[in-house]
Order: sequence, then C-alpha cells, then structure tokens
Amino acid sequence: MPSTVLVRRRARARSRSPPGEFGCERRTRPRLEEESGRGGQDGREEMVSSLPDDMLVEVFKRLSPPTDIVRCAVVCRRWRVLVSSAGCLSAPPPHFGFFRNYGPSPLPPFVPTAGVGLDLDPGVLSVPRACGAVLVDCRGRRLLLRELGAGSARELKLLVCNPLGKTSVRLPSRYIAGHKVACCALVLGENAAFRVVVVLFAAALAHFDILVYSSVASAWEAATGSLKKSMNPRQGPSVVIGDVVYKLQTEDNYIMAVDVNKMTLSAVPLPNIGMLLYAGNHWIGKTATGRLCLFALREQLNLAVWVLEEPGKWVVRLAVNLRGLMNPAAVGDLSHMKLSAKISDQLRGCKLVSFGAFCEGTGALFFVMADWVVVLNMATWRMERLWRNTDESTPLGDVFPLEMMAWPPSRGNLVKKE
Repeated sequence: MPSTVLVRRRARARSRSPPGEFGCERRTRPRLEEESGRGGQDGREEMVSSLPDDMLVEVFKRLSPPTDIVRCAVVCRRWRVLVSSAGCLSAPPPHFGFFRNYGPSPLPPFVPTAGVGLDLDPGVLSVPRACGAVLVDCRGRRLLLRELGAGSARELKLLVCNPLGKTSVRLPSRYIAGHKVACCALVLGENAAFRVVVVLFAAALAHFDILVYSSVASAWEAATGSLKKSMNPRQGPSVVIGDVVYKLQTEDNYIMAVDVNKMTLSAVPLPNIGMLLYAGNHWIGKTATGRLCLFALREQLNLAVWVLEEPGKWVVRLAVNLRGLMNPAAVGDLSHMKLSAKISDQLRGCKLVSFGAFCEGTGALFFVMADWVVVLNMATWRMERLWRNTDESTPLGDVFPLEMMAWPPSRGNLVKKE
C-alpha cells in the first residue's frame, strides 16, 4: 500500500436533515399556600425541600458514593451545589460506564458504573426494533451507530447519538453495493459540530472511496483513490488526532491513516513488536501530548507501549507487568486467577486477557479479563474491575466507554433514571 495516495474529488451531494424539534415549556413552582394543602408525595417533597442545607449535607454524606450521590446531584440545582461544595465525593468517577454490542438486543445496552442509566431509546434513535443498530465508534460522549436490517449490505445508514442529551442525528444514507466498509469514525468539532469519516474498499477492484459527512454543511463529500492491491477490511479500533483518523488494521501490520481535510489515505507500518499479532492482543491510542501510540500484550501479561515520535520512528516508552498492578482489593479474585494474553494458553486452563477499548477523553485502557471488564488508569496505574458478564452464551467483545463530564452532573446534562 503506498505511503500517500492522491485522490480525485467528486461533487458534493447535499442532503439536509430536517431540523430538530425541541420543547422548552417553562416550569414554575406552585404557591406555598397551594402546596401546604396537598398531601402524599407533594407533602413529602415539601418537607424535604424545607430542610436546611446543613441537614441535607449530613444526609448526603451517609449515602454510598458514587451511585446515590450522582442521583442526588441531578435532582435540582440546590442539591447539586450542596453535593459539590460539601465534599461528599472524595473523587469523581472518570466514566459514566460503557456501552457494548450485544447480539440479541436491538440496541447496544449500557453498563452504568456511576449510578446513571443511559440506555439508548429506540424512540430517540428512530431505529425500528426489527432492524436494530450496532456501535461502530464512540468519542467525546457521543456514539456512532450503524443501522442493521434488510438492505444494510447495500445501503449505509449511520446515526450520531448523544446519550446524555437523549438526542440523535440521522445521516443521509449512502449506497455502498459492491464495497466493503473498512472504517467508520466520528470526528468531533467545536460545540455540537461533528464529521463522520467512512472508508470503502471495492470488493473486486483495487481502489477505495473516502466519504466525509459534515454536520455544519449537512452534506457528504467524496473522494476516490487507487491501491496497489486489493485490501480486505479488518475490525479494529480507531483514534483521532487532530484531523487524522487512525484505524488499526488488525493482523495486517499497518495502521490506516485518513486525513479528513485533504481526503487522502496512507499507511503507518507497525513497529517490530517481536510477537505474533492477532485480534485483541494489540491496540492503538494517543498520548496526553497527542501522539499516536501502540499497546501490545506480551506473554506473562506484560504491557508494552510504543509511541510514534516522528514519521516512521516508533520508540518504546514503557513496559509494565499487569500482574503487579492487580490489587486484590480492586480486582478481587482476578489477582490469583490464571490469566494469559496467548490464545493457546486456554488449553492449559488460563483465562484469556485482551484489549477492550481506549478512552481518548481519559487516557484509560479497558481490558476484557476472563468474564470481567477491567479499566486501567494510565495516570495513576490503578486497575479496577468494573463489571462481570454472567451470560456465557454472549462472550464479551469490544466496549465503548463514556467518560464523565463536569462533576457533579447537572440536570441539563443528564436525565434522571426513574
């Protein structure tokens, strides 16, 4: 594959989506004399509202963080201010939780780790239950989903969803018959603006198409280019650095690089890792300074990190043994379980360890260890198990973490789960 491929732009096809509808009905509190005559729940709410701040703080301090504290913080502005100023939380959780693709479910379910449910609503997405949708990318607390169902092999139907705001945008569909989707990535802009990048490989000819949708223009822009040989699309993670989308081509020893502005496609060769690469034992991410990095799991659970210092120059930054980070208080019985990143070691009774996700917002690595989802904070090197999959018929795959926002969350950012 050439290092850089010039492309030929095609005319922009405009298709504007219908404007969203928002309700902003004003809500006011009833008069006190009207409230005093009410009983039942209204009376109880009035009693709670009349409690002084110091008593409410004492109640908050006796709740279990973070689940109950988060729920209290989204009740009203007064409670949020009290929770924030009273020091009821020692430290905010870095993530709301994570989504995961789950076959029998029409929409990817959400696993809450901070007490706030953010399951996707078919009504918000306007996705028929008979079709369903799968997650293809997640970035900046927004999701990119692809609708399934009849005709999905011929037509690409994508949606961008904000699970916190309970809103979604349906992109104009694209006819893709005769092509395979090699990459679907979400690139965030200022405020609510975003772009969606799609790379298509022709099934027979050695050429590719780059499609970029802009929410500002409400239009797709297309470009084409030629390859030296036909390529097969592979599953793998993506990371966005500036205006470039990097997509790991698992088992192909290179990283696809798509320049969103120039509409060009190039390849970044992987470093000489010195081990057999397969799906799950290597991943990509970015450093705090915005450099592309590669993670690899060697035998004996050694995590190695390479950083692309300059074009063509990978440098090993660190290597750490994950076993030494497994505090029993944080990971439980995983600390003494037989774990291995080598697939063949399962024949010796070892449970498999693989990468699950990299969160660009927090710089955290997610692993799938046995039937647990485990997160590693790369800043503090603290490892913690988050959730266990008890359904043996649906093995864990990639996860899509949703990072926390301003803490505590406000009512305007969250919808309280009843």
